Amino acid sequence: MEARKTPPRFWVAVQPSIIKLYKIAGLVALTAILVGLLGFLVVNIFYFFDNSWVRPVVLSPTHQKVVEASTQLNDARLRASQLDTEKIEIEAQLSEIDRTIKSDDKYLADIGTFADAPKTPDQWLVRREVDRARLDKENQLGRRAPLESRLQSLGLRIKEQEEVVHRLEQSPYLRARQGKVVLAFVPYSNLKHIKVGTKLYGCSWGLVMCSRVGKVKATIDGEVQDIHPHDQSVQRGIMVEIELSTPSAEGNTVLFAGGKPLWLF
Repeated sequence: MEARKTPPRFWVAVQPSIIKLYKIAGLVALTAILVGLLGFLVVNIFYFFDNSWVRPVVLSPTHQKVVEASTQLNDARLRASQLDTEKIEIEAQLSEIDRTIKSDDKYLADIGTFADAPKTPDQWLVRREVDRARLDKENQLGRRAPLESRLQSLGLRIKEQEEVVHRLEQSPYLRARQGKVVLAFVPYSNLKHIKVGTKLYGCSWGLVMCSRVGKVKATIDGEVQDIHPHDQSVQRGIMVEIELSTPSAEGNTVLFAGGKPLWLF
């Protein structure tokens, strides 16, 4: 019978090392799985209870909200111009009424009582003109009252429209026509943590390695909708204007208001 072949000495020497490497690789893989699972659980639990997140939004001249705000401002200015034109027309009508009344008063004053008791045909003609002047004066006075009421109401509408135009002109959406503006979406559930001056924090890796990146500068009226940064659900809320001390933070998916999400990290 042939003698059994013995394994090479090299294989005998490295076999324990290979077994150790297999064990280490298995341990590393198992650790990675456990860390991934733990991270998944931590992130899900964190976002389930967290109410401090905000989503940064970078506005540019072509952003939909910027285009909509520009359209609203143009419409508001057009409406203000129409109201001004209407005011000018009413004032012109009132001026015409004043001139007509002044002319009628002068005519009646010049005639005096000449046609009060007409006898001749000429006197009757004058009487007829006097009656026409008096009737015209009464008609003009009748037109004046509603026009003055319209002018007063129009003045209030013009003032309100000017306030609308001024408010729209101050909108950060319109400032984005001239350059980049950074806002942040805040869901209604997180509003209690947001006020002017609230510190904002950004994280380099998930929920850790976080640092202060800016603050809340102002709140913006009007409801908007955006996506939750974790579960992609549609959220209702408002926009706030933010000031970033770290410009690169505008590219973050999410920022946190008031403090670091995991406190120490």
